[in-house]
Amino acid sequence: MQLVLKEGLLIQKVVDELVILEPQSGDYFTLNNMGALMLEKLQAGQSHQQIATHISAEYAVDTAVVEQDLNALLTQLAQVGLAK
Repeated sequence: MQLVLKEGLLIQKVVDELVILEPQSGDYFTLNNMGALMLEKLQAGQSHQQIATHISAEYAVDTAVVEQDLNALLTQLAQVGLAK
């Protein structure tokens, strides 16, 4: 699944979270540090496998778990209308 964020979103790092604001509706979505890292790597064009391998090595997490979390993040962003 390729991530395409909705145009016009405001994205800001706040302490250890990433806040995504949809200015027209005022709706916002927050990502923890891991979600923010995943989003950053997706926007940089990395594949799911590259992201899972990197996070798995850096944080000693099974790659299958990282891939599940990444897919859940993409699904959530799509469900709340922030990505497609």
